Amino acid sequence: MRDEDSNVDPGLPNLLVRLKPYAVLKEIETGYGVTRKGGRGAPDAKWNGNSTVAIWHAMKWGNEDLVVYEIENDEVKRVQKVWPEVVKYFDRDWQTRFLKKYPKEGEGDNSYTFVSDRDDIKNFEFKGDKLLLDIFAENKPNLVPGPHWSAELRGVWDLKRVKFDTVDFKPGKIEVRKELE
Repeated sequence: MRDEDSNVDPGLPNLLVRLKPYAVLKEIETGYGVTRKGGRGAPDAKWNGNSTVAIWHAMKWGNEDLVVYEIENDEVKRVQKVWPEVVKYFDRDWQTRFLKKYPKEGEGDNSYTFVSDRDDIKNFEFKGDKLLLDIFAENKPNLVPGPHWSAELRGVWDLKRVKFDTVDFKPGKIEVRKELE
């Protein structure tokens, strides 16, 4: 039982279920802070028909951790971890292009953030057996002064072959933001 007025995460699992008749198909995760009232990191889902579902975490600035589950005969047939493949492109650019120039920007908790605050851009959508991706990241989405890095990935993930068909990765301009007056 969850207390709706509490911000304490009791560590309840997130489940992929069949509704009629009810059955648990897979426990997706436990303890991500996802049961808090209005908590960041809550899972969200988008279905493609009745047999494929994309699940991700809705974070403060954008969506992360995209996984596609294929269901057949009330069982999870295949799990496609799309997000690690997406992150490889951003990590490579972050390391080679930005941190070589500004190594202190990678110290501590400093990193980049996936951002999806624009209504005109869908981070991903199903189109038949494909998953269309439009992912944007930057290191300072809150307009903090200092070195600024960004990049965008547009790609087509093939759900049958479990890999990218195409990827268009566009590094943004590296610039130093001035202090706002």
